[in-house]
Amino acid sequence: MAENAGRTPLSGALAQRVVDLIAPTISHNINVMDEHGTIIACLDPERRGTLHRGAQRVIAEGRAVLIDSPEPGTSDRPGANEPLMIDGELRGVIGITGDPREVAPLARVVALSVRLLIAQEDEQDAATRRHTEARDLIAALTSGTSSAESARDRLAAAGLAPPWSLALWTAAEPRPDGAAAPPPLAESIAARLNTDHGRRAAVLHGALWSVGSGAAFAPPGVPSGVRHTATEPTDDIEVLLAHAEGSRALCRRVGLVPTAEDAGPWSRDIAVAVAHLPRRTLEHLAGRASALSEAQRRTLVAVASTTSMRAAADSVYVHRNTLLQRVERIRAVTGADIRRADHLAALRMALYAHEALCLSHTNGP
Repeated sequence: MAENAGRTPLSGALAQRVVDLIAPTISHNINVMDEHGTIIACLDPERRGTLHRGAQRVIAEGRAVLIDSPEPGTSDRPGANEPLMIDGELRGVIGITGDPREVAPLARVVALSVRLLIAQEDEQDAATRRHTEARDLIAALTSGTSSAESARDRLAAAGLAPPWSLALWTAAEPRPDGAAAPPPLAESIAARLNTDHGRRAAVLHGALWSVGSGAAFAPPGVPSGVRHTATEPTDDIEVLLAHAEGSRALCRRVGLVPTAEDAGPWSRDIAVAVAHLPRRTLEHLAGRASALSEAQRRTLVAVASTTSMRAAADSVYVHRNTLLQRVERIRAVTGADIRRADHLAALRMALYAHEALCLSHTNGP
């Protein structure tokens, strides 16, 4: 039949599962035939692959057929044969052996059961395809090897139009090496997000990732206290790819990703830059920050995130002279004068390096 070209055939494996499940409960043999009338599932293995004449009549006439006296020379038996309609198309036939008028209602019930099971399996297959496609998309964006054209095509194929945004969530506690670990229920959250036409999600590189059109948002089910970062929407595919590659680097040093409870400003650019550094360089930088007290660290952040010493003092609720004294103590401890932009930038990177390493030191060797 030309009109059936490209359509997925009725699954013999699924049909046999239905037969094995239902037949013992109704004390009747069940045959499942495909759209050509060939038996693809039954209790008698020798009948599989043979033609069922009654099923061929159902297919030809498009209606249920009761058989009182089978045609001579066929393996047909008395019974009821019900068309199996799926999405408005005749996809096969259900046959129940027995007194035709007695088993006709059973044939209708079994046909309905098979339709429901096929619909369920089709939905599961569709969900699996969506999951695989989302994972492939995010893997491509974060790989560092995708061209802008290829990435744009993948996003369009997923139905994601610009502007695009990217977000990820990880557990608050990292793996022993300091790398990201997925938050609780990450896989089920990703599955739900993949039913949204505007987002695609996957668990990759130890994180729950989401990419989509428009602004990123926290999906239902993400627990509080997790680490999270998101990018602003962008029409520039190169910017999106840079964000994706940077976020992958952050997954290797998840201490750089803030939680919702973390106070103070956070610089994604500094965090990504530090995440790319080799461990020996990180340890060298972190050594400078480890000598600072908590008050001195707050002072450094205040100076870095305000426009004047007076504004910095106000942000940490101290007098300007007190702040300047702390600045001098920072210089005495580290050799860096944070009133100089280059010294301030270096010491701020040292703080980020310390954050990148402190969790891995806490959780493992």
